[in-house]
Amino acid sequence: MPVTPDDLRRHIEVLASDGFEGRQPGTRGESKTLAYIAGQLQRLGLQPAAGRGSWYQPVALVESRPFSQRATWSVGGRRTELRRRDVVLVGRSPIERVEDAPVVFVGHGARITGRNIDQLRGASLEGAAVLMLRQAPDGFPDLSERIRAVVAAGASAIILIHDDDVAWATVRAGLSNRRTRLQMEEVAPVQAEVPFGAADRLVAQAGADLDELVRSAGSATFRAIPLDARASFDVSTELRSYTSNNVVGRISGSGKSGESVLYLGHWDHLGICRPEGFDRICNGAVDNASGIAMLLEVAARLASGERPQRDILVMATTAEEMGLLGARHYAANPTVPLKSIVAALNVDTVAIHGKGEPVAVIGRGIAPLDRLIAATAAELGRKMDEDTEADAFVTRQDGWAFARAGVPAVMVGGSFSDMQQLGAFLAGPYHKPDDDLRQELILDGAAEDAALLIALGVKLADPRLYRPQPR
Repeated sequence: MPVTPDDLRRHIEVLASDGFEGRQPGTRGESKTLAYIAGQLQRLGLQPAAGRGSWYQPVALVESRPFSQRATWSVGGRRTELRRRDVVLVGRSPIERVEDAPVVFVGHGARITGRNIDQLRGASLEGAAVLMLRQAPDGFPDLSERIRAVVAAGASAIILIHDDDVAWATVRAGLSNRRTRLQMEEVAPVQAEVPFGAADRLVAQAGADLDELVRSAGSATFRAIPLDARASFDVSTELRSYTSNNVVGRISGSGKSGESVLYLGHWDHLGICRPEGFDRICNGAVDNASGIAMLLEVAARLASGERPQRDILVMATTAEEMGLLGARHYAANPTVPLKSIVAALNVDTVAIHGKGEPVAVIGRGIAPLDRLIAATAAELGRKMDEDTEADAFVTRQDGWAFARAGVPAVMVGGSFSDMQQLGAFLAGPYHKPDDDLRQELILDGAAEDAALLIALGVKLADPRLYRPQPR
């Protein structure tokens, strides 16, 4: 039977209810959410697939909030204390001190072996305070990967320079709140973030020109440049370690290829996000109770149909809103070899469009997968969205964690076809208490997309119909 809007609404009304408290990781809302998703997968006949017979894959997280800070910049023995409004500091441990560290500018901090780019060469980073551009050009590693490279090179502190695209006051307010990272993530003892103007003044004191340094960092031959300056930091940070969970189930295939198709969507949202006296709960009805609803209904149809040859994995990820953390954790600690996953289909924010929207693909460019999606859409009477506007969101969704790890990963459907419609949601209820059950949920387009995802799953799970390109 096809998926109906009512099928989807039934799950959303549970997951986005006030009783689930906005599904924030590490809260009672998480416990209720995990129990609901695992219970539904078990009812459908899936097997637990998170390892050791469990539905749950633990994801260790660390929450941090700046508490007190002092940063000084020294040139020729003359010390300048950075104004509190010009810097935000967090430490790896509750108390961190870095004394008189040499300062090295590393551009974007990128190492790209295939392109012979190594911006960390040229100076020793052992014990250094590394000055690094936070934003990087397209095609460069993301920030977490660049930070890992700098930490591995021995830096004692990383000073990230923000560009002026967003007002520093807005950025600083966000940085001063609680932030969460993976416990396994490698971080420097001290991480500082400064606006471009403040960094420009500091670099000028060292006799250099930051604009010129930035221009030089755009060259493939750029190498790290020591500056005639030293930096010291005294940082106190509030830290809280806790464990959240991905939920993973499996529809076992009949073949012996050892291969899998992965469906995923994030279960988490922002929890209790306002003080008392207001509507306090960010329920996340569209983002992403609707995606989990679709995930469950697609799993129901695939589990009740003809047994696939390849395994089908169904995963609800945690901490997507904190930086794709659950997906990144799974990609680093998979329960099956990543090379055995022939395709990953992510589902997110699906309850905003009606029937008949063209099929957009986020992550287009994987030839065998592109062809299969286009052919399947045509069989269902769907048109393809041929522009690439949706790819503006490619790094903002869980599939990116798998694409970076070499897994063919896409998002497919109508939600990301009409940018005006999507923009209205993002400028409206998105990440606010208004994304709740009081708003109109548009689910006929989501039901149509569910049919497409089911048809894709049937084909992706059949080695005769789909072979991934070698990787």
